[in-house]
Amino acid sequence: DLANGTGIRVSLFLSGCNFHCPDCFNQESQRFDYGKPFTSNTVDTIFELISKPYVSGLSLLGGDPLWQDESGLKELIALANAIRQKSKTVWIWSGFTWEEIKNSKDLSIEAKLRQLLVESCNVFVDGRFDKNLKDLTLKWRGSSNQRVIDVQKSLSANKVVLYEDAN
Repeated sequence: DLANGTGIRVSLFLSGCNFHCPDCFNQESQRFDYGKPFTSNTVDTIFELISKPYVSGLSLLGGDPLWQDESGLKELIALANAIRQKSKTVWIWSGFTWEEIKNSKDLSIEAKLRQLLVESCNVFVDGRFDKNLKDLTLKWRGSSNQRVIDVQKSLSANKVVLYEDAN
């Protein structure tokens, strides 16, 4: 994949999203039962592809990766951490915003796991697609309300730091 992040990437599209943004580019994947099961074979294929020296990293898209259940979120955290240990980058797209994830008052395990998953990534493209703000000239996002966030710099600065190459 050349469109979802910098360099050549492996993209994993995850099923399920409860935001249901009008005119979403991937509406069929909003259903939680869409696609194929995520199995150990899926993980093996991802690692086989990621191991190629010309592949920059993994992109997690959807649906919405952050709408997975507890088990799914744990699997994605482990996957993201393993990919980063191989000196590859992990990008994630979600309708959740940085503030919704970082400042959540939700005490559920899923809310905490969402935060851990975002923190396991290098870049977080946040915000719901807004068809009234659609802009096809933007890199890596569909509407101008969405941001391309450098996760690790944002964590260090304790504020949102935009990814430098997003413009």
